Amino acid sequence: MNLLINRQTQRTKLNQLATHFHCSVIGTCLTLDELRKMVRQLKLSIKSTSSDHDLHSVFVNIASESSYTNRRLQKYLDKKHQAVIRRFAKIRCVEILKTNWQEALKSGEVAGAYWAMVTHPVISKELLDEIYGEIHMLSHLSGASIRVDMLELSQLRQRTKELEKQVSDLRVNTQKRLNEKDEMICVLNNRLKTAGATENKLQHVQTQLEAYEKEHLVEQLRKKVKEFATQLTVEQIQAKHLANRVEQWKSYAQSAEDRHLSLEQALEQTCQERDSLETSLSHLLNTECSECLGCKNCPNLCGRCILFVGGRKGISRHFNHLVEQYNGHFIYHDGGREESHFKLESNLCQADAVLCPLDCISHEAMNKVKRYCKHNAKQLVMMPRASLSAFVNGLNEVANLG
Repeated sequence: MNLLINRQTQRTKLNQLATHFHCSVIGTCLTLDELRKMVRQLKLSIKSTSSDHDLHSVFVNIASESSYTNRRLQKYLDKKHQAVIRRFAKIRCVEILKTNWQEALKSGEVAGAYWAMVTHPVISKELLDEIYGEIHMLSHLSGASIRVDMLELSQLRQRTKELEKQVSDLRVNTQKRLNEKDEMICVLNNRLKTAGATENKLQHVQTQLEAYEKEHLVEQLRKKVKEFATQLTVEQIQAKHLANRVEQWKSYAQSAEDRHLSLEQALEQTCQERDSLETSLSHLLNTECSECLGCKNCPNLCGRCILFVGGRKGISRHFNHLVEQYNGHFIYHDGGREESHFKLESNLCQADAVLCPLDCISHEAMNKVKRYCKHNAKQLVMMPRASLSAFVNGLNEVANLG
């Protein structure tokens, strides 16, 4: 049974939302390009070298203010998602709101729906908490796609080799068949011309026979006429058969050409997919040597202790291997998912430098690491994501500053 929870008509303002909603609203409902555009429009004093996370944090803080900048931010969000807001504004029932939200989740179009839901005048606290949790969990799913991309890349490479061989074989076979088709068409055209010439001769003979019928040799001429008529029928049947063969070869040639073009298009598409995945993988695994033992192209950590907080536990062993190759010691903490925050404090005391991924760490762990490193003058490197390439760049930064 659908239930109206209240008759309020005013939407909730951005600064009226609970503080923990501000991060998800800024991260979900606005893009980084839009945030940079607003920085220029509002003339905010933000360094051009600021990271994406720093930019995100600035607008999260603005969201909780009661200021002109906050009102401009509210206005931009309302204008961007006005179509979805209008559609949701007609709904006055919590159950229908929830149904529309689930449909938005399935379609992947959650930005406008999320903003319309959290500011909706009749939404319940239970539904608010539910959609907040679903949006929060979406941010943790992106890392899982990396393994799928690598598997698909391997499969596509193998499939590309198979398709290239098939296309090569098909080209040779098609060219051979086309040559045979051209030769057959030439032969059939010559036969068709001969049949046409024969038919013309028979018509001339028919004319002569009509003249002979008026003379005394009618019987003999009638016999000749029957012979010529039979020969004409045979020649016409043969000509018709040859014409059909010509059409069949033309149809086969067109079909072969269409299939050839289709396979070329499929190969081109597969190559594009392969190149796209190789580009993504190169960003994740962009190192100059796979097994470094202190070469001049690799950094030297000089025995320093590197703490990595967050990310996935499974990839930490690769990070450990890299740090050992760079002459350092490695410590890992999952950011509080399974390991305690007391252990994080102990790890921070041991570390000479700390690396954190922005895409796979809790806000609590992130804030704790930032405060500790700031108060204790320890080097903190914020990685854009929990990947091998980002970790190598972080190690390079630590080694260069060391």
